[in-house]
Formats: sequence, structure tokens, C-alpha cells
Amino acid sequence: MSTPIIDYWNDRARRGYDRQPGQDPARDLWAKRLGPLVADLAGPGARVLDSGCGTGFLARILAADGHLVTGQDASPGMLGVAEERGAAEGLDVRWLLGTADEPPAGPFDVVVTRNVLWTLPDARRAVESWAEVLRPGGLLVVSDGRWNAADAGDSATEQRFGASYADAAPALPMGFDFASCAELVGRAGFVERTDRTGLFDTAPYPSAPGFFLLSARTPRR
Repeated sequence: MSTPIIDYWNDRARRGYDRQPGQDPARDLWAKRLGPLVADLAGPGARVLDSGCGTGFLARILAADGHLVTGQDASPGMLGVAEERGAAEGLDVRWLLGTADEPPAGPFDVVVTRNVLWTLPDARRAVESWAEVLRPGGLLVVSDGRWNAADAGDSATEQRFGASYADAAPALPMGFDFASCAELVGRAGFVERTDRTGLFDTAPYPSAPGFFLLSARTPRR
């Protein structure tokens, strides 16, 4: 499986993606907010899917908290870094290659996804797929932003991004805020849609406006 977008993320993985400001430098920021949120809403030892896990940023945080974590990504380069980082940290995570709209079979107690929806050709199908693999009353946690309005940073990165996304961009969302994401997950049947952005007193991505954190649940039966 190779597309210009996947090739772009493979390239970003090789170029030290984890070192940029929103990644490793923000790990403690995320761990102190996401960890307690998942523990409070899903309990200990939850079965977690990190969809579009990239280098395993959220997967590794939640595995360190004792959850049973599966990380899935479409980029072999990103997934390779995730496997290396997870092994170095002594974490037991199941890493799988695949797209967000074809998640592994559940049931999962929790699906988490960070900065993934904006780049999906069919974001609604991905959200519907997450609902299908969550147990009744299962938890969805989504973070994203308006990446179409973001500062891409150094010119080399901006040029690679533009070249990789040039053909696909017209068919992609390229950005969400809380309201548009809440509408999207609501159409997929999720309930209890809640804005958790206030857990962050500092935005982890100052270059991208519209950062949000949303939680929702599948209906309880």
C-alpha cells in the first residue's frame, strides 16, 4: 500500500517526526490529561485502539498506564518507529498496519485518535467503523484541529506537504473544530458528545488553530 500521502508520512517518520514541538516535548502534557480521562471514563485495564497511531504517541501513554493497547496506522514508516519506541520503553502494544476505516475486530472499550480525521478521504466511514468495533457504551476520544489553517513550519516540510497533498487535498476535510467533529460523530450514532478541550490550559500545537479534545460514547444497550 503506497500513496503520495503515505509516502509523505513515511518520510516524516524518517526525518525525526517525534522531535517536533507537538510530539515528544508535549508527552507529559498529554499523559497528565489523557491518562486520567481514560481511567475515569473507561476504568483500569481497558481495551484501547489508537487509530492512526503514527509513532505510537497516545498508544504508548495509555500502555504505560496499564491498558491493553492496539496501535494501527497506514504508514509503515510511522508504525516502525512506534514499534521501536514501544519496545525501548518495555511496553506490550499490538501494532497493526491498516487504515482508519478498516480497524481490527473488537470489541474495544476505547478508541483514541489524534490528528487523523483531517487527512482521511472518508472521515465519516472511519468514525462509523470505530463505532462498530466499540462495545456498547464504549468511549471515543478525538483530538484534531484546523490543519488547513496551520503554519507548516520550515519551508522544506511545507514543500513536501504541498507536493504530497496537492492531488488529494480537494477530497479531504483538511481540518476540524469541535463543532464539526461533534456533528460528524453524532451522525455516526455517538452520544454524550463532550468538549474536553478545557483540560488543556496550554494548546499543544500553537501553530494550528482550532485544537480540541472531544469525548463521546456509543449508545448503551
